[in-house]
Amino acid sequence: MSENYRLLRFGVFELNLDLEELRKNGTLMKLPPQPFRLLALMASRSGQLVSRDEIQKQLWGNNTFIDFEQGVNKCIKQIRTALSDNPDSPLYIETVPRRGYRFLAPVRTKIVPAPPPQVKEASSALIPNVAGEVRARVEAAGQPTPPSEEDPGSMPAQPAPAVPPASGAAIHSPLIWIVPLLFLLAALAYWFARAAH
Repeated sequence: MSENYRLLRFGVFELNLDLEELRKNGTLMKLPPQPFRLLALMASRSGQLVSRDEIQKQLWGNNTFIDFEQGVNKCIKQIRTALSDNPDSPLYIETVPRRGYRFLAPVRTKIVPAPPPQVKEASSALIPNVAGEVRARVEAAGQPTPPSEEDPGSMPAQPAPAVPPASGAAIHSPLIWIVPLLFLLAALAYWFARAAH
């Protein structure tokens, strides 16, 4: 991918030729690849007639085995829909009968640096935040909190005994906070995943 983006701007619209994106006031608009290429061709030649023969050669190639007339008409319709352009009183695309199309709006060309790639953290990176949230809720509920791996100061001062205690109540006491902790971790992970979309 290029280190720069080539942009064509007209009205409230912007075409990113490198990403093949159409945006309206910064919002991404849906436009399939073939109509996008046709719009880019016409916008790059603003004010000039782009003949149907030229469109066919540049976008469909010389060995076109599809119904070109129907294909180009469909593309023009999709472009007009995306631009909210009326064919009877066009702001952007003028039809020149039996010859082709002319892009009417003035177009500004701009080259901007592409943003650096964004590195997304793995979902496991959320665990420290989730663990802190769980610890705060357990403390608020008045239950003892498990020692934190992130905070060495919260580790017990005495080493854990090598042999587990014989009391059944002492053995099962961690289950009192482990089960709700696991449930809360799962719920928070689900919430973060939903919020990311």
